[in-house]
Amino acid sequence: MRRLIIDVALFVIFIAELSFYYLPKYLHEVLGVAMAVIILVHFAINGRRFIGQFSKLTPRRFLSIEVDIALGLCALVILLTGLCMSNHLFPDLASYLVRRNMTIHSLHKSAPYIMLVLIGMHIGLHWREIFQKVSRRLRAEQFFRCWKNFFKAMILILAAFGALGLYLNNFLDRILMKHIFATPATNLPAPMFIFLLIGGVILFAVITSVVAEKFLEE
Repeated sequence: MRRLIIDVALFVIFIAELSFYYLPKYLHEVLGVAMAVIILVHFAINGRRFIGQFSKLTPRRFLSIEVDIALGLCALVILLTGLCMSNHLFPDLASYLVRRNMTIHSLHKSAPYIMLVLIGMHIGLHWREIFQKVSRRLRAEQFFRCWKNFFKAMILILAAFGALGLYLNNFLDRILMKHIFATPATNLPAPMFIFLLIGGVILFAVITSVVAEKFLEE
């Protein structure tokens, strides 16, 4: 249960941080620090499990390890660039020139969208385990089995909205570190923007899950 709570908290804060257009800047920094602390707790709890993946490497486990390492690197880039850019919690940590450095700003805005892809891949690689854990905790195994096709349809619809969200949010340009002030997606109401972000994660989770089932050995 502890792991599930931490995972959910991380996901919620990550989505909130990506929705920084709608947040006070001070709150964005506070949530960033909270996310860093929870990530450290997440690593501490799952460290042994991560190391255990090396005991019997399969193509699926190898990809999982690579995704986990990339997630850690992305989190580190976001944390370090965020500290350099801080104007509220740590204003004296970096000089004015460093805080205004465009490369640092571009990295800080690009890395979270790479992380969105990686989180989707991480979820996709552990889809069955997550589903079983959630249904068991909710004591709703029978309910989910009865409505399996309905939930599959909802997931595919959400993934389709995610694809639309990536297009509206100039996803590729963000990944390529192009300087973007606003997009059609950021002009949407906050709940719709958040919905599209979640859909983007689900899109990459679905793609990864399908590819892993078809081509990657357990």
